[in-house]
Amino acid sequence: MPVQERVWTVLDIIKWGTNYLTEKGFDEARLTVELLLAAALDTKRFDLYVKHDQPLKRNELDKFKVLLKRRLSHEPVQYILGRTNFYSIDLKVDRRVLIPRPETEILAEAVIEHCRTFLSQKESIRILDIGTGSGCVAIAAARFVKNSIVTAIDESQGALDLAGENAQETSTEEKITFKKVDFLKLEKNIFEHEFDIVVSNPPYVPQSEIASLAQEIKDFEPIGAVSDGQDGLTFFKKISRMAPVLLRDGGLVFVETGFDQAKEVEEIFLKAGGRELIVKKDLSNIDRVVRARFFK
Repeated sequence: MPVQERVWTVLDIIKWGTNYLTEKGFDEARLTVELLLAAALDTKRFDLYVKHDQPLKRNELDKFKVLLKRRLSHEPVQYILGRTNFYSIDLKVDRRVLIPRPETEILAEAVIEHCRTFLSQKESIRILDIGTGSGCVAIAAARFVKNSIVTAIDESQGALDLAGENAQETSTEEKITFKKVDFLKLEKNIFEHEFDIVVSNPPYVPQSEIASLAQEIKDFEPIGAVSDGQDGLTFFKKISRMAPVLLRDGGLVFVETGFDQAKEVEEIFLKAGGRELIVKKDLSNIDRVVRARFFK
């Protein structure tokens, strides 16, 4: 008699997969399995428990195995699923762009709160997003600041293409202009106007720290969006030099900084004439966002 193949239910897979990933040293094992299984079954994660005793069909099991194998290679879950959530916005992501982090939500929130509090009476608020990547900050600003007009630049055409798709999906494309610009080569204001705010989450990981990064980052995310290939401060220095050129008189710069980097960035901005510096901490109590005002 042929041996009967095991029937795997949704709950069986969740339990087995969680144990397997945990044994392999992966964090958030259960969440990962739930997300991958939901993708394999083309359902919502929270519906898995409604279907907990549902047996998987052969093609569903095969699809889950493919997704799990990708995660076992340390490919980030966001790339496997092709999507992530940022500031309550669902966005496409792939290997053309850095995966938006919770830390960058702190950056977006700082910009949005300032606009709503201090600039809400302006007819329009012009924002420049340097190194837009997936478009996450630009889209958040366009969506949650009603009088915003956003220019988003990146040196990567692939990133701009994806950001444009995200803008279309979120119905913010009419408020955002995407432009291919190598910011480090910029020497004058090439735009049609000055800006109220310049915001950036630049590549700030020093070259010396790349080897110690998680495999998910080193092997899969675009390294040019992670590190400047030098001391991690290249973009902050350039932003400090260009701020008076790009901003209207008294305009503001908001930047995300790396761990233990905020003090150095403050000094860079102060030396370049930045004033009224404010540092905002992230949820881990790390100085994460530096704000500075620049005058002509």
